[in-house]
Amino acid sequence: MRRKIDPSGIGDADVVFVPLEDGDRASALRRMGKKVIAVDLNPLSRTSRSANVTIVDNVTRALPLLNRQVRGLKRYNKRRLVRIVSGFNNEKNLIMAVKEIMSYLNKWNGV
Repeated sequence: MRRKIDPSGIGDADVVFVPLEDGDRASALRRMGKKVIAVDLNPLSRTSRSANVTIVDNVTRALPLLNRQVRGLKRYNKRRLVRIVSGFNNEKNLIMAVKEIMSYLNKWNGV
């Protein structure tokens, strides 16, 4: 029953961080109008495709990097932050991740 969401917990949030693969939860949160940030190794997974922002990486490596980025954004004014958020396209992000993986595999395979 992972896709059930407590309305007095996650239900009150505007943005929800989904640190592990959970396509049911990410999809349910999106249907509720939440912004979803997910970490997933697979850019083709349902979790990755359901999220508004997908970090294609290992969660242990991604969390310190995400924390550093968020702290850096604290100095920006609201207008600049809104521009950054509105300019982000998760589909393009996932396409770039797949291309990066393909490039790595081609080099690794000696192609």
